[in-house]
Amino acid sequence: MPQEKQGSPMSPRYSGQSDLLRPGAEAEATAIFSPRIFLSDPDPLTRALLVDYLRGKGFDVVAATDMEASPPPADVLILALDGMGQRANRPKWLSEKPEMPMIVLDRSHVFPGRAAALGFEPDARLALPIQPRKLVATIRRVLSLARIESADPREASIRVYRFSGWALHCHERRLESRDGKSILLDKREFEVLRAFLTFPRQLLTRRQLIAIVWGADTDVENRTLDRPITRLRRRLGDDVKFPALLKTVVGVGYRLDVEVEKSL
Repeated sequence: MPQEKQGSPMSPRYSGQSDLLRPGAEAEATAIFSPRIFLSDPDPLTRALLVDYLRGKGFDVVAATDMEASPPPADVLILALDGMGQRANRPKWLSEKPEMPMIVLDRSHVFPGRAAALGFEPDARLALPIQPRKLVATIRRVLSLARIESADPREASIRVYRFSGWALHCHERRLESRDGKSILLDKREFEVLRAFLTFPRQLLTRRQLIAIVWGADTDVENRTLDRPITRLRRRLGDDVKFPALLKTVVGVGYRLDVEVEKSL
């Protein structure tokens, strides 16, 4: 799939404290990454304008000129549709709704009065041309409401998760390194890590993590997550300034950016 030159990656921003650490907790510089957007638009002018604007608003944007290849992992997928939205011209990977949150931009001048049929409902649908502020507001709304599908019923039976040289043994709450050293996790550390391993490479908002770990009806403050997140980073040996595993996505939440193998 032809890719536009992305240019220099956006420099991570650094916080002098670790994700709103409680008063008295140890402060540390933490890299904060931007929400990742995959943009597919066959029109070069519109594509260039959208890329420049969204990068200027702090998003990490990867753009493509066609939709023949499946999109890479991203926090939001934005598709600008014209005739390719018709069922006969649609790429195979778009036969059903992608796992990542999806915003569709329709070109009203191509199909006056109607939108191209998709066969499913995207998370948001807007008409081009669009006010830039409305697009950014929609992206942020979709990020905050990003749906986490019900986990596979077999998820509760997973005994071992393997990722980046680590193995999490669920029944023992034991984290094992590549060289065989073991760390026993406390209940919250284990549940937070298992939430990330259940949804690898997916952005989880702070509220979603709280709902998964503490329960949707539990009144828990956002900063309650700080301690297990910080402790997990240290246990995993993740570089504080340039984390390769557990990444903070500015203003939204976190993403475990690794492939995960699951064993029943």
